[in-house]
Amino acid sequence: MKDPEDILWVTRVLLLNDQRAYSSLMNKYLPHIQRYFIIQTKGNQAVSDDLTQETFIKAWQGLSSFKQISSFRNWLLKIAFNTFVSYIRENKKEEFFESIDDDIGTYEIMDDEAPRPESEDALHRAIYRLNLKERQCVTLFYLEEKKIKEIAKITGYSEGSIKVYLSRGRNNLEKILIKE
Repeated sequence: MKDPEDILWVTRVLLLNDQRAYSSLMNKYLPHIQRYFIIQTKGNQAVSDDLTQETFIKAWQGLSSFKQISSFRNWLLKIAFNTFVSYIRENKKEEFFESIDDDIGTYEIMDDEAPRPESEDALHRAIYRLNLKERQCVTLFYLEEKKIKEIAKITGYSEGSIKVYLSRGRNNLEKILIKE
């Protein structure tokens, strides 16, 4: 769903070069983009802050390409996703690809156990341990509340692949949370 307020702010930025309107958009979506990056970078605050800033700069520079086909938030998340992928490629950051705990698949779950994170921080720490594609899909689906079709547009992954990454991500999260 497109937010009429976002459309108004985008229009003001494009037609009037209104920087306060862009500041309003930034303030509205800053927490979402920061959360996305802090999870993708496995808690690296400095890198997360840099990528957040870079995302908003790219959005400002490319705002004329926003066609309002999707919501501004989805468009911004796509920029964030691409910014992160570019960062990994340019800096060869292998630590963001693999899970921290590669043996999570060998841990058996008791049927009556369910993950009970004590806090949002515990959940975030568990998500950090997922591999890159699981982490991206879980973040977008559960934390950003995006539908599978929206995630496909943001990431470029097929809907079938996203379903697989979400399924694996949920299973691995359960194992990680029970183990802790």
